[in-house]
Amino acid sequence: ILPIMNHFYRNFDRNTFVARCRRFQLPFDKKLKDFSTGMKAQLKILLALSHRAQLIILDEPTSGLDVVARDTVLDLIREYLEEDERRSVLISSHIAGDLEKLCDDLYMIHDGHIVFHEETDVLLSEYGLLKVSAQQYDRLDKRYLLRMMKESFGISCLTSEKRYYEENYPDIVIEKGSIDEMITMMVKGGNVK
Repeated sequence: ILPIMNHFYRNFDRNTFVARCRRFQLPFDKKLKDFSTGMKAQLKILLALSHRAQLIILDEPTSGLDVVARDTVLDLIREYLEEDERRSVLISSHIAGDLEKLCDDLYMIHDGHIVFHEETDVLLSEYGLLKVSAQQYDRLDKRYLLRMMKESFGISCLTSEKRYYEENYPDIVIEKGSIDEMITMMVKGGNVK
């Protein structure tokens, strides 16, 4: 791998790459085909991070990894970003937990269109899911509702103004909601009526 990377990337940092391989205990005497899934994922990330690019695009970098290997890969990406504030990483992933830990902004693309964009901190602090009965839904101020979906218990509503509903509707259930739930609401939920 080293001669190939040296040939293709003039900014390839061989010393950093080798040091990181040792740090993550990637064997130098083993064929790539014999690497585990986690070892291959770590190697791919180390290669991507070893030529000092200002923008790195990663497609599902943690897919198929166990929790420990996933955390290791996310730590590598985080370290890379912290080394130079001009660096950016664009990640395409279906694993929302990874995105929460790493990303400043989240974009949701559905059928080739951006259907949602928000800063991760805002999403996690200000968005929420209202769980209401049909009667409660009828009485709600719907100005700050983004999507709604019928559920077995009644209706779920996605809002970007969780505090407004907490202050004005103390009798309804309001959950923080995970990114996965919010994505589901954006795709499967209907327009507010």
